Amino acid sequence: MGKTYSPENIRNTVIIGHVGSGKTLINDALLFASKSIDKKGEIDRGTTTSDYTEEEIAHKMSIHASVSFVEHNDTKINIIDTPGSGDFIGEVRPSLRVAESAIVVVDAEFGIQIETEKKWYMANEFHRPRLIFVNKIDKDGIDFNSLIEKIENNFKEPPVVPIQIPIGSGANFKGLIDIIHHKAYIVEGNSIKETEIPDEYQKVYRETRDRLKELICEVDDTLTARFLSGEHFLDEEITDALIKAILQYRVVPMLFGSALKDIGIAQLLDTIAKYMPSPSYVPEAIGTIPSTNESTKRTILGNDPFAAFVFKTSIDQYAGRISFFKVRSGSITTNDEIYNSRTGKKEKVSHIYTTRGKKQTEIDKITAGDIGVLAKLTDTKTNDTISDPKSPFAFEALKLPQPIYFIAIKINKNDDKALEMLDKIAQEDQTFHVEYNSETKETIIKAMGEVQVNLILERVILHTKAEIEKSVPTVAYRETIRQKAQAQYKHKKQSGGHGQFGEVHLEVEPLPRDGGYEFINDIFGGAIPKQYIPGVEKGVMESMHRGPLAKFPVVDFKVRLYDGKYHDVDSSELSFKIAGIMATKEALKQANAVLLEPVMHVSVYVPEEHTGTIMNDLTGKRGKILGIEPISSTTQKIVAEVPLADMLTYSIDLKALTSGRATFEMEHSHYQELTGVLSEKVIESRKDIPEIGDGH
Repeated sequence: MGKTYSPENIRNTVIIGHVGSGKTLINDALLFASKSIDKKGEIDRGTTTSDYTEEEIAHKMSIHASVSFVEHNDTKINIIDTPGSGDFIGEVRPSLRVAESAIVVVDAEFGIQIETEKKWYMANEFHRPRLIFVNKIDKDGIDFNSLIEKIENNFKEPPVVPIQIPIGSGANFKGLIDIIHHKAYIVEGNSIKETEIPDEYQKVYRETRDRLKELICEVDDTLTARFLSGEHFLDEEITDALIKAILQYRVVPMLFGSALKDIGIAQLLDTIAKYMPSPSYVPEAIGTIPSTNESTKRTILGNDPFAAFVFKTSIDQYAGRISFFKVRSGSITTNDEIYNSRTGKKEKVSHIYTTRGKKQTEIDKITAGDIGVLAKLTDTKTNDTISDPKSPFAFEALKLPQPIYFIAIKINKNDDKALEMLDKIAQEDQTFHVEYNSETKETIIKAMGEVQVNLILERVILHTKAEIEKSVPTVAYRETIRQKAQAQYKHKKQSGGHGQFGEVHLEVEPLPRDGGYEFINDIFGGAIPKQYIPGVEKGVMESMHRGPLAKFPVVDFKVRLYDGKYHDVDSSELSFKIAGIMATKEALKQANAVLLEPVMHVSVYVPEEHTGTIMNDLTGKRGKILGIEPISSTTQKIVAEVPLADMLTYSIDLKALTSGRATFEMEHSHYQELTGVLSEKVIESRKDIPEIGDGH
């Protein structure tokens, strides 16, 4: 039921790059070259291996990360094909977590694009060795010298060096020169012929080979000395040094080809198997013991107990919950029990699979370093750790990007079915959130972009027949006070039998920003008996939910209860709660209240020529520019603080301003005061909402 591979004979690699660069076709071409599939799929016909969901076929684009594998030269290569759109970055980061290497795809026609650049630096975060595959080299109008120069200048950490040279370009493209093995491969129709390097390419071949030797010799002082003295290097010596240089993060090899025409694909397959690291490249994984939170580790080689990281979850209407996992230590066999460190629950493994897109193959065992699939685990989610119940373990959770696009939705038909499906999608994709905001009475969708939201809502409407309206969400403001104030309130009510009586005297005082809330009981001499003090505080806390200006929650203030009166018969906790509500409400009105608005920390990645435009736009959105730093020779990172109210549709604005060439990230930073006309507008929009205490 499937072959078991040792870690040294496994390669886990992730394909990353800009949307439309050809990643999905490269995945199919690798499968075809290794004879894993009989025929390559076509995007237009919806037959590719990795884009198999309804939405991917309909929209002709990758939306989900997809796992396939090939077997090549006694090596199992797990390939994760990831989406190119920035809206689906939540599929890329977990994939980089579990892959030891990356294939960075560059479109020869368009060169380095913004998402390619962003994912390059994301791979740097994970310290992933990688190679560059320049796709579509047979396109017309390509200047290879200029393209190579731009790539080398743009990606300097680690430095890039070709291990192939294209022969000709565009319509005149004829083949490739192998720098390491000094051979040329000429394309003749549907076949490729090995031959000697043409004379006119000897000079550029020698220069490129010398540049390669110069970089890889840095792994060994002896090699450097030999290089400087002009000694000859055997091919095997260059190969060994290149492997070390790649693993030491000193060089990135660059290859060329065409996935559509299967040019360079066999060499790409060989390069992955020969030069990219095995799972033992990251020999230890640091984590904790769930019961004690004590730091511990798992090693990929040796006899450590089973531990695996769940990097992807999908929910199939027929197969149920499907969990994609990477084994970091030990092994797991059918019928074994596993422990989920998040839930603290055990489950039995009924089936283990490997997968090529949607096609699953059952296996009875999977070992350290490999990637597999488990079906129908009850409550296992992306970012979970599953481990041996006898030796529980928890990996450090993967930090996923914060949503940057917000939409309010109103479901007018089949709302239960629609919300249930939205919840399932949120379990699959942890960058997609659905929540009800009790302050604004809105159902809010938070995601990475407009494309992601539109595709999800389209899917929900198709399957549930729901009717969904979209709108810009109401910002959840806060209120606070700027000065001390005192108030008192006597609650007295007589309605036959026992009455109600409670009198409260209190003072409110501002706290520093993010100071939260503080309640001080300053009652002396039994003015209010101890048993009624909790009632007062409950009243204070209830009054915080709707402030005096626009009925938003009140924050960053202190309440001091300093006096009051009670009645031996008519007082109760409820009486003092009502008195607490009304006294607090009155004190807040007198304390110079002000609105607070949420401010976001924003990082915009923008081509250099658009920097001025974006800075002006952010300033126009009441933003404060904190700094600019170069990310590469062509891209700048603008860091700013901008009010959330002006960022709700920013993904759309940014796309329009830069023709889709810029991206951004944001997360909550702090709250700041909102005054003037903007404050008045917010207050006016909330005037019909009842205050706390109305009806008492």
